[in-house]
Amino acid sequence: MRFRSWFALALLALFVQVPVVQAQAPEGLSLRAVRSYRPENGGQTRVRVLIQIPLTVMEAGRSGVSYRVGVKVTDQAGITLHTDVWRTRILGVTREPGEYGLEMIDFAVAPGKYVVSVEVTDSMSGRQLANDVPVEAYLSRPDASDLTLARSMRPAGATDSVPRPGEIRKGNTLFSPTAVLRLTPLEPEAYYVLEAYNDGTEESGTMAVEVLDDAGKAIFQTANTPVKVAASGGMLKGRLNLEGLPNGRYQLKVLLQLGTRAVDRSAPMTMAALDTTLQREVARISLERVSDEGYFKYMSPEALDSAFAPLYYIATPAELKIWNKSLSDDAKRRYLTEFWQARDPNKGTQVNEAREQFYVAIAFANKNYKERNIPGWKTDRGRIYAKNGAATSMWRRAQIQRAPPFEVWNYQDQGQGRWYIFADRTGVGDWRLLISSDLKEPKQPDWRNILTEDGVREAGHFLNVDFYSSNAASY
Repeated sequence: MRFRSWFALALLALFVQVPVVQAQAPEGLSLRAVRSYRPENGGQTRVRVLIQIPLTVMEAGRSGVSYRVGVKVTDQAGITLHTDVWRTRILGVTREPGEYGLEMIDFAVAPGKYVVSVEVTDSMSGRQLANDVPVEAYLSRPDASDLTLARSMRPAGATDSVPRPGEIRKGNTLFSPTAVLRLTPLEPEAYYVLEAYNDGTEESGTMAVEVLDDAGKAIFQTANTPVKVAASGGMLKGRLNLEGLPNGRYQLKVLLQLGTRAVDRSAPMTMAALDTTLQREVARISLERVSDEGYFKYMSPEALDSAFAPLYYIATPAELKIWNKSLSDDAKRRYLTEFWQARDPNKGTQVNEAREQFYVAIAFANKNYKERNIPGWKTDRGRIYAKNGAATSMWRRAQIQRAPPFEVWNYQDQGQGRWYIFADRTGVGDWRLLISSDLKEPKQPDWRNILTEDGVREAGHFLNVDFYSSNAASY
């Protein structure tokens, strides 16, 4: 999400206050202008336009969804006051119905009428979504700002010097606004924010919240809650759990009574169906697990330890020293995430091919190279498979007289070529690496005697190596 801000002063004009406007284009581009009042410079209206972009209509590539946003603000005479263009890329997009990108623009204007026009262009397909929303700036101080609905809200902490992406800060509160709040049975909580304004006198009153159905009928209302607004005005906020609300479209309305003044402000929201929500959640988790962070997010403590253990083959000593039993589960997840992010060959994509290939190899080794009570990845064949993957070519020979069963793995695509010879010396699946062209691997000094001369010649014929020549003395 991108946040854009500017300040523009328009000519003074006499227009009455109008309710907040929410527009919905047929293509699904939702805009909502949320106004608040600023008394400076003779009274300005601060406008925050929330742009909700349906990702369903975007074409996703390996690096996610990418689009361009163009914004134009014009006054009542059609004069362009401001234009802006920016690009956004979102990784990890399922493009399921209900998945949206959110952009914001923020500006201040003098009393008058304005139009904010937005055009969103999909970078891959070129498809365009366009919509506009009228804005009428306050002529004088209103009783309250427009209502903002949010997906989440939290108190600002010591480390929150800058809001997280998608958040707005008001005082000590951080929240994530939406153009149309979309609730689900799994996330049924609605957060709301409203600014109340006074004429210099502190006021006490009450606040209640209503939920209206698509026909405008109130189907739920909270009890009145006492509130107090300072002489300079104040922010009112709250949370409403709407678990059990049927699937549909609604308005959330805040009812404020301050002295003799009765104020109400509303904003749109929807509740998704349970079956649709569960389908989207499965898709979201599946996609999330593609990323390094998501891959380790749902692992149990035992699974985290199992994910770390085979890193012994590829990690540096300094990296291995960081891991210890005192680390919390969250710290272990961060360690594994950062370990693999550092090895991601294509950092512009959600998928980390290096991590995927490594753990697929570990799983294959555990399934195919287990020996007695030894996990497959800890055996000689499992170790080589985990480090190098499947061999380019492989040759197997059964036991013949004194020569045990043995396997030759040849990696022709790794530099100048690399090969490994394993033998089952006991005949019951106890495979050991005998010899290799890999200088990092140990060798059995008497490997020729173990294979016998016939076995050595057969392995050499497969590898095109004469193990009895003077050039092969090192073997």
